[in-house]
Amino acid sequence: MKYFVFNKPMDYKRGYLENCLCTEHGICLSQGSEKGVFFSKILDSGEKETFWHRMTCDIPIFRSGVRFWLYCSDKREIFYNGTKTDIEDILFSHISPDLKRKACGAFLKEEFLNQSDTLLHGIKGRYFWFCIEIYSGQEENAGIENIFVYFPYKSWINYLPSIYQKNRESAEFLDRYLSIFQSLYDDFDTKYENSTSMLEPMSCDMAFLQYIAKWLDITNTDIWSQDKLRKLISLAPSLFKKRGTRSGLIEIIKLFTGEEPFIVEQWQIRQFKQLSHEKEVLDRLYGTDENEFLVLVKEKYCSGKREQEALLSLIQDMSPAHTQPRLVALREFINLGGHTYLGINSALGYYKPMRLDGLSLVSLASVGKNE
Repeated sequence: MKYFVFNKPMDYKRGYLENCLCTEHGICLSQGSEKGVFFSKILDSGEKETFWHRMTCDIPIFRSGVRFWLYCSDKREIFYNGTKTDIEDILFSHISPDLKRKACGAFLKEEFLNQSDTLLHGIKGRYFWFCIEIYSGQEENAGIENIFVYFPYKSWINYLPSIYQKNRESAEFLDRYLSIFQSLYDDFDTKYENSTSMLEPMSCDMAFLQYIAKWLDITNTDIWSQDKLRKLISLAPSLFKKRGTRSGLIEIIKLFTGEEPFIVEQWQIRQFKQLSHEKEVLDRLYGTDENEFLVLVKEKYCSGKREQEALLSLIQDMSPAHTQPRLVALREFINLGGHTYLGINSALGYYKPMRLDGLSLVSLASVGKNE
């Protein structure tokens, strides 16, 4: 079965737009407009008396109104104002949409409202075109996406014995009844043909993306943005080979935050703890358990409690067995005796003397110590 598709801006720009904007996959109302109109270009099946089969689309906001007018003819030219005129010239002219629909009134085959899947029974002709009117009083993003027009129509009734077609009235009913199941079968067949794209993390829909994540034992998928989750699943085969290693942990944290973290293990500070005057501070900052390690991440990547819990859960999944990670969010100021690292979350600027004149602000400073 063949089809015409409208799923990118250029498809709609080849038609006539009024008070509508092109989006990635469709059109929507212009800001401040209450009604928009789209006339498609004329779709040529290449054969006279073609039976058109089906029209589908996506209406993202169902509270908006989307009205359709479907037209069909074996001729492209009509007499308009006493002159033989190509139908497309009328559709793309600057006359009002009501006058355009009136001019094409003899070819109107179907009119309906807010239907995303319509069987085109009885619509016959070589040329097919349609008008869409979008209106909404409140929803600015009201619109339509991914329009498919299928042809030619081949009824399943033709595969049955001829006795089922002898009575015209019953044959028409049976034809419409079988069309319901034929549409379901066609949708399934299309999904089957495109099933390979469902397994591609960069192209499959979000619902199936989360399903693939379960196959790979990726938990807490809700903490990932869609783009980063797609990238994680794409890298999962090579990344999970490094599970339980320092390099694997750094790589997945970098993917999550966008910046490489700092990891401090006990063996790295062991020699510094031998200095008696440093041991107390180092024990407080980095702990004393040999199985514990610190992951230092800038606070802007995990500013809230929820983000920190999500990141810590991710770190625990990738950590070596029998180890205990501890997450530290580095704040961007100098805190003496705390996690302050020059060039990472603090910097030395120019000298400016402090004046207690009532006009200067001294932030995060304290004198003395509360006992």
